[in-house]
Amino acid sequence: MSPAPAAPSPASRRLSLRARCGGVLLALGTVAFVLGRGGSRESSAPAGIQAPPAVLAGAEWTDAVPYFAHGWVSPPAHTPSAHGSSLCALPSGDLLAIWYGGSREGGTDVALYTSRLSATGGGWTTPRMEMDRVMAQQELDRVIKKVGNAVIFPDPRGLLWMVYVSVSVGGWSGSALNVRISADEGLTWSPSERLTLNPFLNLSTLVRNKPIFARDGRIGLPVYHEMAAKFPQILWLTPGADGRLADYRVRNLPGQAGLIQPALVPLDENRVLMLLRDRGADRLMHLSVSQDAGWTWSAARHTDLPNPDAAVDGLRLRDGRILIVYNHASSGRENLRLAVSSDQGRSWRSGAVIEETPRAEYSYPTLAEDQQGRIHLTYTWRRERIRHVSFNVAWLDQRPLAQDRASLP
Repeated sequence: MSPAPAAPSPASRRLSLRARCGGVLLALGTVAFVLGRGGSRESSAPAGIQAPPAVLAGAEWTDAVPYFAHGWVSPPAHTPSAHGSSLCALPSGDLLAIWYGGSREGGTDVALYTSRLSATGGGWTTPRMEMDRVMAQQELDRVIKKVGNAVIFPDPRGLLWMVYVSVSVGGWSGSALNVRISADEGLTWSPSERLTLNPFLNLSTLVRNKPIFARDGRIGLPVYHEMAAKFPQILWLTPGADGRLADYRVRNLPGQAGLIQPALVPLDENRVLMLLRDRGADRLMHLSVSQDAGWTWSAARHTDLPNPDAAVDGLRLRDGRILIVYNHASSGRENLRLAVSSDQGRSWRSGAVIEETPRAEYSYPTLAEDQQGRIHLTYTWRRERIRHVSFNVAWLDQRPLAQDRASLP
């Protein structure tokens, strides 16, 4: 006679119950969202936007000599697949990048990795594993199938934030967001805190791009929703006096259906530009503008720049111009290009082509400025590695032709 199976532990029973209930809760949550119960309590608009921490800490950078360099964040064959990098300048002057890697996007072996580039010189450090599904499951005390997109950013007080996607049920449309905070520039992290942004099972909130910083201390993080309807949102995070997350509220942005992965670029103390990925039939990059520090937004309008259903990012240069990086195509991600606007997004001048290879993929770019005013770009290189490019404004301004190509091997 076979021995009786061992009784499951309380933790196993809890995880199993959550897994069985997940589908039911997800369906109920979708209905609730469609009926307008998604979102959160209302609050007051932020009283202005302040400059990113790296700009506040840095001096004016007036180097007129063109500078351009390129390299790799992730080593060769570190993981079979690498994607979705985020990049920030730390208070120390170092750069920190985060991305996810594993056998494939959505694989159960995918983990989040970070690498650091010291301000004193040298190359990117050996990648350090920061989070995988097992760690997330332990910290969040719930079933986690996979982890995905993550962003990292320092707030004006010097605390470093990590916001990452986890999935318990279904695919990316069943995702939730989680927060970790570091007081030592990412050497150690607080345990993950899961954000409840919508009723029931959180209903598909994802993150991609860096935030804006309000003068009242709140952090406006651009996020987006993908289940049933696809549209951008702003997640307002309120840090507490103790350095922990004190409050958070998400605001849906009406009139932006079919547009996701918002990228925010402050224009001045009150106005913010939003760049949007187009999942609709137009396949054109869209823009929206806020006149009240990111609280309310105009209806999105399309630009003349193509968008092949791909992520974009933007950065306000210190001379007031807007720099963006995007895929200049209506389909496919075979090229990565820069463009500049001198009139706050009303028109664009195409700049250097960073990458271009038929049937290859260059995607998910992210921009950051260091304390010396140099511009840094990381992106997915053929789904195999994370690439790093850096340059200054003098180099950018000597690349006047759309066909001009950065000298990458």
